[in-house]
Amino acid sequence: MQEEKGTKRSIYGALIANLLIAISKFVAGFVSGSSAMLAEGAHSVADTVNQVFLLISLPLSQRSPDPEHPFGYGQERFFWSFIVAVGLFIAGAVFSFYEGVTKITGETEGQGSYLIGYIVLGAAFVFETAALIITIREFRKAARERDRSFWDHFKSTRNTTMKVPLYEDVAALVGLVIAAAGLFVTQLSGNTLYDGIASIGIGVVLSVVAFQLGADSRTLLIGAAAPQEDRQRVHETIAAFEKVNEILRLLTMHLGPNAVLVNAEIHVVDGLDTDQIEELIEQITHAVREEVPEANQIFIELRPPKQLGSE
Repeated sequence: MQEEKGTKRSIYGALIANLLIAISKFVAGFVSGSSAMLAEGAHSVADTVNQVFLLISLPLSQRSPDPEHPFGYGQERFFWSFIVAVGLFIAGAVFSFYEGVTKITGETEGQGSYLIGYIVLGAAFVFETAALIITIREFRKAARERDRSFWDHFKSTRNTTMKVPLYEDVAALVGLVIAAAGLFVTQLSGNTLYDGIASIGIGVVLSVVAFQLGADSRTLLIGAAAPQEDRQRVHETIAAFEKVNEILRLLTMHLGPNAVLVNAEIHVVDGLDTDQIEELIEQITHAVREEVPEANQIFIELRPPKQLGSE
């Protein structure tokens, strides 16, 4: 699927950019003595490790179903995205808070070369922007593949693996702006307090991103339904069959970014024999899969109509 290829390109682009940026930030941080720069270095290290985790999740999630996991391993992607969120907070946000508090409460020390700091921040901004452009391009391709706008796809997609680079690239650019501002004000005032405040600001940005990523992954790990528009399409597809009197219940759950379980309980018209019922179920299954390709596990059950006053 095109979206899977785009996901890999986004991850590889972010991995290469973050690795190079992390090295340059740490060198600049130690040379300049900037805690905000060191915090940004920790941020880039966290992002680099996160991309490795995401790459690990891709082959793990594509393993074939087995008796212990009859619906496959697609939810591995959600698990590793959650690990990324935890890692981003611990390795990035906590270190940034620590550096900021240490700089604010410790003795004032002179800064090293501001020029090196500005050069590294400028280069990092260029690299991060390039990585963000790659991610946005792939995200738009995936959105067009599903006939959605960019924003609608961002809100509805269950592909957390592809959303992680987008979150991280935006957070990185915001962090770079904060780091540059802290470095500039510190240079003007000669007071390293502002550098510490900038480091704490970066920690706040990373905490917000980590929380959002964790919340998205948690929702999927505990069994999130398919997006409302997909559920509506499934409902309309089944209801379009003349032999279906009523849809009593429709349940969906994501088994992976592009794998959905559909369970429908329906009441059909009277007078159908066994062969006709089997043919109807096969037609419904085929139609649902045509309408929502992600629906790879479809179970259609026959139920009597709801009785008046029953639950």
